[in-house]
Amino acid sequence: MTEEFYLCLDVGGTEIKVNLLHGNQVECEKYPSHAEREKLEILAHFESIVKRQLQVVQEQKGALRGIGVAFPGPFDYDNGISLIKGLRKYDALYQVKLKSYFQKWLVDMDFPANIPFLFENDAVAFSIGEYIDGVGQHADKVMFIMLGTGCGSTFIEKGEIVKNKYSLQENGMIYQDPFLDGTIEDYLSANGLKMVARQMNMNELDGLALYQASQKGSQKAQDVFYKFGYLIGTALQRYVQSFQPDCIAFGGQIAGSMKWMKPGIQAGLGQEQSIRTKIKTSENGTLSTCKGLVYLLNQKK
Repeated sequence: MTEEFYLCLDVGGTEIKVNLLHGNQVECEKYPSHAEREKLEILAHFESIVKRQLQVVQEQKGALRGIGVAFPGPFDYDNGISLIKGLRKYDALYQVKLKSYFQKWLVDMDFPANIPFLFENDAVAFSIGEYIDGVGQHADKVMFIMLGTGCGSTFIEKGEIVKNKYSLQENGMIYQDPFLDGTIEDYLSANGLKMVARQMNMNELDGLALYQASQKGSQKAQDVFYKFGYLIGTALQRYVQSFQPDCIAFGGQIAGSMKWMKPGIQAGLGQEQSIRTKIKTSENGTLSTCKGLVYLLNQKK
């Protein structure tokens, strides 16, 4: 029996995580994103990643059933065109029709160009995966927040993604909403975490270094995460009040430090909201993103 594969790419500002899903097996590889490089360098990097995975499918004499790419916004997901500009990641791909490149790479490797294919917002794919088979299961209303290079968000109510409701914008995202003297994404992101660390005169500024220091017992590093958590809770308070979710589910690289952020998040939300709203963390955000992509690919059939 021919083995079936789904090629899933979780494209972030720091890393590109690539998964070949077949049966109950998941083969994951991680690559640097090169998100700040020039257009041709980024495209060549994508090409080498995709062709390497397609070669694996060929070597195993498998059938490729679909390709799903989780990509941060803004992005024209229907047409596969990047609209990212001025976000310090993938700016060089502005208005580039990535879908055409992927189709060419398929043909180069002797695969048909019409294999089921989709681009989806990374936060949306992650949220769908967590909702159908993760921490969002069995909940009527869930707020999904991804904390990484940027701030991704998806609100799901009874299995449907919420847009233009509960004070949300038409796209259902919150990253561009105003907060303090900037936007949500200015603060609920890797740059926001660095901002807090600088304010506290920390030598460690990036999330990994702060995590490692916290693991070693640094009270100051743990206090950075608490204060960052307080920012998160304060920023999300208005959405929690209007949406009234059963839980907030966090993903993204920074969410790995949730045990130090959670008390701050609860304090920022306020006593009433923190009592009624559970805070959960994804166990495997990349796998959930891929499950969400595969679910959406199968919906297209």
